[in-house]
Amino acid sequence: MSSHDYNRYRVSVSGGELSVGVWEPVASGPGHVPTVCVIHGITSNHLFFAGLVSALPGVRVIGPDLRGRADSRTLEGPFGMRAHAEDVLAAIDTFAPDGPVVLVGHSMGGFVAMTLAGLGAGVDPDAEVADRFRGPVLIDGGLPLPVAQPGGGQTAGSADGVGTADGTRAHPVDDLNDAGLDTDDLIAAVLGPAAERLSMTFATVEEYLAFFAAHPAFVDGLDTVATESFVYDLAAKDDHTFQPSTSVEAMQADSADMYTGGAYKNSLGQIMSSRRRQSEVTFLFAERDLVAAEPGLYPPELVDTYREQWPAMTVVDVPGTNHYDILLSEVGIDACAEAVTSRLGEAGESALE
Repeated sequence: MSSHDYNRYRVSVSGGELSVGVWEPVASGPGHVPTVCVIHGITSNHLFFAGLVSALPGVRVIGPDLRGRADSRTLEGPFGMRAHAEDVLAAIDTFAPDGPVVLVGHSMGGFVAMTLAGLGAGVDPDAEVADRFRGPVLIDGGLPLPVAQPGGGQTAGSADGVGTADGTRAHPVDDLNDAGLDTDDLIAAVLGPAAERLSMTFATVEEYLAFFAAHPAFVDGLDTVATESFVYDLAAKDDHTFQPSTSVEAMQADSADMYTGGAYKNSLGQIMSSRRRQSEVTFLFAERDLVAAEPGLYPPELVDTYREQWPAMTVVDVPGTNHYDILLSEVGIDACAEAVTSRLGEAGESALE
């Protein structure tokens, strides 16, 4: 028997309607139902969290498809972390207006979660917004990414895209608004292969699944969650072929905003400057990157820097996982579920105060 009943809805947002999947727990006690909002990566969709949902019995899970992706693909820009955060807030207002809600973000979704968590904490005048959220729980994303610099050797990957195409070296960003950062070159290096995939046409669904089955991050095969997420991602064309649903425009705009956008940077500063709010953040990182190579998207030395910079933040190393299967493998799901459950406990306590 399934632990949840799943339905998909449409929520009014700026420019149209956002598609939102909601998993309602089959069995829950009386009173408040603990609620989590999961936010996916840059070329993903909400179904990628289905394995984690199964590990959270008794919990309501809200999963939007971000604008420009999957069933929200017809929603046009503006894109960027602030726009996505406002869309996610509309979904939460619809399905969990009273809160508190634990925010969970994978890859780019971590940046959206951090941006949303910071709303009301000095970024916006409405302080009540910030009090409605717990976390965020950041899954291999949400903290400043390394920037690809020429030099060879170690590669840096895009958040939920693929590794760099030209063998570049990862270098931490000291200032996300660095005026000297050439975002066009950065996006070309990091997102070139991902943009290429988004422009590809596939004759059948099976052909698309074969494309991912050959991906080094999925050498152990595609499980049910990955398969259903990838099939859901495909958009049918007029000539009866298929194309990935994420628009290249959305991917490019969002990638640039992760590195240079002011809303994310402001929220990060607001949250991490507060010892209490910093202590609510959990950061889980994978051992391997988007092509299953070491180091991961966040190299160990960068993670050590963040540990020192933000000592109240909980950091969880998830060994044996890559950027994708941290949400698909048993060890990855167990680690993520434990982190979410910990934040749910805090949310429940605050709800009783």
